[in-house]
Amino acid sequence: MGKNKGLWILGIYVFLAIYLLPMFPHGGSANELTRWATAASLVEKGSFEISWTEDLIGKNVDTARVGDRTYSNKPPGTAVLAAPIYALTRAAIGPPNASNIRISWFVMRFFLSTLPLLLLGLWLYNHDSDEISLAALFFATPLFVYSLLFFSHVLVAVLLYFAFRLLYDTERIFLRNCFLAGLLAGLAVMCEFPAIVPVAVFGGGLFFADRRNENRGRTVFFFVAGGLPCAVFLLLYNYSVFGSPFALSYAYESFPEWAEVAGQGVFGIGFPTLSNVYLLLFSPARGLFFFSPLLFLPVVTFFTSREKRSLRHRVKIVAIILSVLVLCGHGAAHGGWAFGARYLVFTLPLFLDSFFDGEIYELSNVWQGVLFTISFLFCTIPALTFPFAPPEFRFPHNDFWGKLLAYDNWFTPNLANVVGLPAGFLTTLPALVAMFAVLFILRTYARRPARFTVGLCIGLLLVGGYLALPNLDNAENRFRRATIAERYYKPAGRLELFRATANPQTLSRVDSYDWTIADARAFAPDDFPYLATRDFKPSPTAALKKAIELQKQGNPAEAENILQKGREDFPFARCEFATNLAVVYYTTDRRDAALTELESIQILVGPASRPDCLRSQFLLGSLYRERGETDRANQTFQKFLANTQTSTDPEIRSFRQQIK
Repeated sequence: MGKNKGLWILGIYVFLAIYLLPMFPHGGSANELTRWATAASLVEKGSFEISWTEDLIGKNVDTARVGDRTYSNKPPGTAVLAAPIYALTRAAIGPPNASNIRISWFVMRFFLSTLPLLLLGLWLYNHDSDEISLAALFFATPLFVYSLLFFSHVLVAVLLYFAFRLLYDTERIFLRNCFLAGLLAGLAVMCEFPAIVPVAVFGGGLFFADRRNENRGRTVFFFVAGGLPCAVFLLLYNYSVFGSPFALSYAYESFPEWAEVAGQGVFGIGFPTLSNVYLLLFSPARGLFFFSPLLFLPVVTFFTSREKRSLRHRVKIVAIILSVLVLCGHGAAHGGWAFGARYLVFTLPLFLDSFFDGEIYELSNVWQGVLFTISFLFCTIPALTFPFAPPEFRFPHNDFWGKLLAYDNWFTPNLANVVGLPAGFLTTLPALVAMFAVLFILRTYARRPARFTVGLCIGLLLVGGYLALPNLDNAENRFRRATIAERYYKPAGRLELFRATANPQTLSRVDSYDWTIADARAFAPDDFPYLATRDFKPSPTAALKKAIELQKQGNPAEAENILQKGREDFPFARCEFATNLAVVYYTTDRRDAALTELESIQILVGPASRPDCLRSQFLLGSLYRERGETDRANQTFQKFLANTQTSTDPEIRSFRQQIK
């Protein structure tokens, strides 16, 4: 191929990777922030413990709790590699705050997600991979989105692929290659534990290489020796943080849902299920082949490759199949808020290997055009908006990303916003032009341009038709999108429509989400680029916590001021603030004021209320009983028992026992 064509593909990728800045106000990506927090802690505190970052970025669900200490629940490798990058960035921008957190976040993302994929692309370019191979690598799989995010998936994918090539690209296996491959494989496992599956396959394959060589054990030894430093580091890390070399963070999950998953099978992984096979491979929600149908072409070469009898080919296929099967046994195979089958991203360069070797070149240009276009659009459009689809969205291209772009005009932050231009379609236009240029280059230099154009047009029609389907959305999806846009985009009163038509139980849910939104918007990063930056006011949770602490310290007057202000500032939390305000009144001998406060909020109490609101009913019943109003006390206690039947809150359960 002409070298210039590949350079254009590389250049467009570099432009998009720098221009698109998917770091959203107030977080939105627990996976990235837990790695950021660990890297920052290593530099700022010399420790893996990250609880100090909660004052800046809030609590994170992707954490592990050991006693009163908080750690990331991710393997430490990515954060350790990021720490020197954070340190260099900090020297330029100073300690982290709500406005500069994105700078260190972006630099770490660029060096540990974008740059590895770019280096793989450059290496393939220098080894004469054609333009469609490079375009497939950069734009037609979930690798594209994850290379714009501070996840470990792309780094691990590249490390594993280079380890594979070092071991199996030559007829003779060299010991130095085994050692280097072992080192890369060890780094991959240090960043992502499931990488142990392909690593084990790579190592096992060495036993079958060059059977005439009686020293095959040496190749395995050097491979293991290369990975040994990483294994030792992991053992020491586990011992220092969790108290045992063989304890993993998954056993200490702080988020109840993840803790439940981790308790199943071996750290959340059991036998593969057909439902997970469908979810991860074919479903519109997460399916690898739905997001990237171009991968069907490499699957064809599994059976037609000219190298199908080679050890290299067999090792590659076994590594892919075993990785897929293992992760189809994951208790949370959906990956949480994610883009596509994120747990399978590390297999993608292995999937694309036949592309890189030119085995797809002779296949039909019509099919190449159709499958590439669909894959390209499905894997790039979500990068233009908030890319983390909750698993409840069954058709995220249609009912999540398409709707965020079309109805909320929610576009990813970009470089133009950094220089002061407003966020919106116009500043996203350069990215769209660059994406169109990829399709133009592939069409122009296709083996049969006319046929590729036919396939391209068919792909455009299919994707356009799917995005326009009217019957895939529902009221629940609209509600969830509204809560996400209010949190991580800009407040626009989206929940008021649901509040106006809500029944009491739904109203409590709206209030609960209002609380969650207010909590999230009290933490970094700031509102750039969607709103003018502002000083953060305390979240409702923080305000309540502060008031309770002040009361314990013997400062009820200041606690009262905070609670009265919170009751006015956060209407959705009126019940909770009033309950705690009544406690202050009671403990300062203002029992009539406490009674009035508790009575005023009983209309807000129901089975779906938060524990602090439910507590008001018990306190009111106790106050009636103290005043000798037995009938009213009994009626209130009966309401409390009815409203708290399903509560799992320890304090509420204790109150129920006191009544019974």
